Amino acid sequence: MIRTLLGDITTGKLMRTQYLGYSLLLYVLMLGFGFAVVLAIGAGEHIIGGDLQQAQDKLREMFTVPAMLVFAVVIPLFMFMGANIMAKRFRDIGVPGWWMVLVVFILSALVSYFVSENASSGFSLLVWIALLLIPGNVLTRDDQSG
Repeated sequence: MIRTLLGDITTGKLMRTQYLGYSLLLYVLMLGFGFAVVLAIGAGEHIIGGDLQQAQDKLREMFTVPAMLVFAVVIPLFMFMGANIMAKRFRDIGVPGWWMVLVVFILSALVSYFVSENASSGFSLLVWIALLLIPGNVLTRDDQSG
C-alpha cells in the first residue's frame, strides 16, 4: 500500500479498480486528517469552557510552529500521493504519467482562475471519472512478440 501511494514513481501502473480503491483510501485518509484537526479544535474549545474564539486563540498560541510543520508535511504528502496514483493510472492507459498529471494540474488551475473553483472541481471530477472508465493498455503475449 505504501509503495503504491509513495513509490514506483516512474514505472508503476494501476488498473481501474486499483485506482478506484487507492483514490477512495486517499480520500478517507484526508477526511481522517481533517476530522482530527476538527477534534483538536473542539477539544480545545471544551477545555477552555465553550468559548470558541478563546479556544482558537489558545490553540494558535500553543501550536503555531508544530501545527505549521504538520500541515507543511501532510498537505504536500497528500497532494503527492494523489498525483502519484493519477500518474500510475495514466501510464496504465498508455500515456506519459507525470506529464499528463502536469497538464491536468495546469488545466485545473486555468479553469479555476478563468471560470470558477466549482468548475475546476467539476473538471477534476471528470478527469477522475475518465480515468476510471478508460480501459488500460494491456498488451497480450502476441502483441509483445511481434
